[in-house]
Amino acid sequence: MRPAVDRWVNVRRGNTMLRIIAAGVLLFSGCSLMRPRDPAMASYEQARRDIAGRGSEVQQAQYAEATAEDSGLEPGDFALENIGQTVRKLTGNGPDLAVAKQLMAEAQQLYANANNLRQQNPNADVRAQFSVAGKKFAEAAERWPDSALEQDALYMQGESYFFADHYWDAELAYEALLEKYQHSRHLDAVQPRRFAIANYWLGLHREDPQVFYELNVVNESLPTRDAFGHAMRVFDRIRLDDPTGKLADDATLALGNAYFASRKFMKADEYYTDLRKTFPSSEHQFDAHFLGLKAKLESYQGADYSANAINEAEKLIKQIRKQFPLEAQEKQDVLSVEFSRVRYLKAERDWLMAQRFDRRTEYGAAKHYYIALVTEHPDTPFAQQAQLRMREIGRRPDVPPQRLSWLVNAFPSNEEIKPLFASGNGPTTRR
Repeated sequence: MRPAVDRWVNVRRGNTMLRIIAAGVLLFSGCSLMRPRDPAMASYEQARRDIAGRGSEVQQAQYAEATAEDSGLEPGDFALENIGQTVRKLTGNGPDLAVAKQLMAEAQQLYANANNLRQQNPNADVRAQFSVAGKKFAEAAERWPDSALEQDALYMQGESYFFADHYWDAELAYEALLEKYQHSRHLDAVQPRRFAIANYWLGLHREDPQVFYELNVVNESLPTRDAFGHAMRVFDRIRLDDPTGKLADDATLALGNAYFASRKFMKADEYYTDLRKTFPSSEHQFDAHFLGLKAKLESYQGADYSANAINEAEKLIKQIRKQFPLEAQEKQDVLSVEFSRVRYLKAERDWLMAQRFDRRTEYGAAKHYYIALVTEHPDTPFAQQAQLRMREIGRRPDVPPQRLSWLVNAFPSNEEIKPLFASGNGPTTRR
C-alpha cells in the first residue's frame, strides 16, 4: 500500500505541482506558452518515487550515551517551557536511556513489520500499524531527549505517520526534528517528504478550497484548517531549513506559482524575484523571469501609482531576450505583446501627466510630456494626439499669468537679502 500522497499523485499524474499551478497561470495568459517547464518536476517525481519505494528504517544503533545522574528537581524545571518534562519526571516517565532503547526497538519492529507487509502486498491497508509505530517512536524520543536516539526517533516518527497518511502529524515530527537538529543526517530524506506533503495539501485546496471558518476534524491527512496556508508555510520552511538543498529553488518556485494562481501577484513577484537573485544557477531561472514578468504586469495598479512594476517588467523582457535566446525565440509572440503593453502603459502615464498640466494651463510642463511622447513612444496612439495638442498650444505661454497680482505684491518678497559686505570689495553701504 502506498501513502495517500503517492496514490493521489499517481491517479492525477497530469496534476503534479507545477502543472496544477500552471493552470492558474493559464487563466491570465490565455495560451499554453505560460506553462512552467517540466524537467525539474520530473526529476523531483523520480526522486520521490525512489524514496517512497524503499524502507526508511534507520540503522540499529547502540545509543551508548552516558546516563546523566539524576540531581533531583531544580528551579529551572518549573519554567513554563519545562513543565511538561518535569511532570513526566515526577510521574516516573522522565528521561531513561534503557526505557528509550526498549521503546525504540519495539517501534522499529512495528515499523519493519508494516513496511514488509506493504512491500509484499502494495494494496494492503497497513496505516494502523504505521500509526502505532509512530506513537511508539514519539515515546522513545521523549524518554531520551537531546540525543542521537531522539534524532532518529523523531525522523522515524515522521516516516511512520507519513505512511499512515497522517500527514499533519508527520510534518510536525519533521519540523521538530529540523528545529532541534538543524544539520540532521536525515535532512536530505526529510525534505522530499515535506515537499510531497505541501504539494498534496495544495492540490486538494485547488480541488476543494477551504473557507476560513471550516475545520477539519476527521481527515488525518489534512491540517485542522487552512490547508493552503499550511502548504505555503511548509514550502517556505523547506527553503529556510535547507537554503542550499536540492529542493530550495523548487519550493521557491512553488510558492510563487501558488500565489500567482491565487491572484496574489505582489506576493508571487516577491518569490520570483527571490528565485532569480538567490538561485542564479537554478534550472527554474527562465520560469522565474518569464512568470515574474507576468506577475509584475498584473501587480501594476495604474498610472496613479508607482511605475516600478512596469519599469522592472521592461528590464525583465530585455533580460529574457539576452539570457535565454532559445526560450525567448519560442515565446517571441508573447514577449512582443508584453513589450507593447509595457510601452503603452508608460506612454499612458506621460499622457495623463501632460493632460493634468494642460488643464491647469501650465503649458510649458505639458509640452515637456507631449515631446516625450512623440520622441520616446512614437509607436503608441498617444504620440499622434500629443502632436495635435502641441500645435494647438504652441503659442500659448508656458506659465499662466499671475492672478490677483496686486494682492501678491502686497506681501514681502522672497528675494535674497544683499550681503552687508561684498566679497573682496570691503564694506558696502546697505540700500
